[in-house]
Amino acid sequence: MRTTGAFVLALSLGVVAVVAGTPSHANAKGNKGSNGKKKGGEGGGAPTASAKEVDKLKAVRLGDPDAGTFKWGMKPEEVVAAVRLSVEGKYKKRIEEASQDPGKQVRVRDEMTREINAVKKSYTKFEGQKSGWDVSIVGPEFQQGTSEAVLVTKEDAWTRYFFFFEDGLYKMYLAFNKDALQGKSFSDFGKSMEARYGNAKPIYRDEKTKGGINHVLDHFAWNAGPDRLKLVDRSEFYGVYCLVLYDQSTHERVADKRKIVNPGTVEKDELVESVTSRGKDGNDENDDIIDRVVGHETKKPGTEEHADIVVPSTSGKAVSPSAVNSKSGSSGSASGSSSSSEGSKKKASKKSNDNPMDGLEL
Repeated sequence: MRTTGAFVLALSLGVVAVVAGTPSHANAKGNKGSNGKKKGGEGGGAPTASAKEVDKLKAVRLGDPDAGTFKWGMKPEEVVAAVRLSVEGKYKKRIEEASQDPGKQVRVRDEMTREINAVKKSYTKFEGQKSGWDVSIVGPEFQQGTSEAVLVTKEDAWTRYFFFFEDGLYKMYLAFNKDALQGKSFSDFGKSMEARYGNAKPIYRDEKTKGGINHVLDHFAWNAGPDRLKLVDRSEFYGVYCLVLYDQSTHERVADKRKIVNPGTVEKDELVESVTSRGKDGNDENDDIIDRVVGHETKKPGTEEHADIVVPSTSGKAVSPSAVNSKSGSSGSASGSSSSSEGSKKKASKKSNDNPMDGLEL
């Protein structure tokens, strides 16, 4: 009887999917067995991605696995060493071309050194102190106090976030540069990724609306041997799409650790929460760390039109720029121009001290 009941239930669910017109529709949480545990994680039942193309994602030098690959379990210092070699290789030609101009060669070397140091400084352990990372583009990829950490590099096609668990690399999050999107919708971009990695499994999520419930495309999923690969949409706030490649077995250990450290908590997409609330911690103070250290500042999406963006503070309370300006303005009227100058210096100092990456050398 139990087997028959399960068969009838499965058949009825299949009929619902056909009627809904979404044969690929699935819960983003994945399928669960009778014990309540996921079967194969988010990639369970997904097609297998091209092993050759997946290896390219792990390449130290973009698209060239022969130059070495990042391997799961690598220590942060090992990842930094590999990144250093890649950066040095990128600057090698420019340094050689400037051999007849010592001054220019020094400037190129200094630029290379700043880029390497920026990677080192980006290393952050999530030890319980909430920061801009929690509402950043990678906010849903970690939890505080669970032996997780991140390291960031800027590359030609994307920004790569290396995630560590108990000091071992287990996940890479690749946020494409905007010019790589070529104005494509998430669905169309997913099709272009399928042309490279093979057919994917579209995963949908349910969104409540006034008119009922909408089935929204959440991400594309592939199996990759012991790994999982997915393409996620981060265009609503950041205007980009991202590939996430991770070791499934370690991912399950991370999930177990999170349940122990944060029992009873429901995993939320902090980025989606910040976007939908619009008035809460919607700015990431760290996503441009490489740009700021290297000296190429890039404005974040929305800063041009929305000057009064609310940003996170170390106290955990949201502070808007208008409130800061109002406070500094009243101080300036009492102290004159010299006070205004001192206020500017204090602001700059506070911004530096609030950056959770400052001083984090490997």
